[in-house]
Amino acid sequence: MASEEEKRELIGKLEALVQEQYDGDYKTAFDHYANKRSESGSVDADELSDLLSDAGVGNAFTRGFWVDGVMAEVDKDNDGFITYSELQSILQQGV
Repeated sequence: MASEEEKRELIGKLEALVQEQYDGDYKTAFDHYANKRSESGSVDADELSDLLSDAGVGNAFTRGFWVDGVMAEVDKDNDGFITYSELQSILQQGV
């Protein structure tokens, strides 16, 4: 489990990415990554890794740990995918 400081860093970097590349539109950003590889409408581990890389989270050696941690926190139904509603619930909590 990530520390509160690591969670704040993660959220800050994701917010910066969404602001800079998607004009602050989380749905557009989510859709970009959700359909990047699989066109499933949900974000899988590989798409999440792409998102974290673009946001500057971790590096080639640590990104897998970040992906595992984010999936564990956000994927509430444990199906291996993050839906937009799962993401929204996390963002509303300010994790």
